[in-house]
Amino acid sequence: METIYIKPAFEYLKTASEVLMEYYAHCELRDYIRKDWKKEDSKWEKQCNYLYEKYETLCREEIEEKSKSAKISKKLEKLKKVTPDYSDTVLLKKLRAKK
Repeated sequence: METIYIKPAFEYLKTASEVLMEYYAHCELRDYIRKDWKKEDSKWEKQCNYLYEKYETLCREEIEEKSKSAKISKKLEKLKKVTPDYSDTVLLKKLRAKK
């Protein structure tokens, strides 16, 4: 079913120049809205870019942590931190026995 637009009587009395002025007013309003939207959009775009970069770095780190080579390197680092106890080595026992 088609909707029928009934024009008010005052629209028939408008001249072409009045309609043209109204057209330019609407175009100008659209430009203002577009500029405001671009300003707001730039703020949101920066935030989105920041969050996506953070996501990428965290994802990369998680993948590196879960890899086998990363697990092995962590174990090696733990082994390096442990200080060995050489008090009961064979060489020290022989040196103590000579005294």
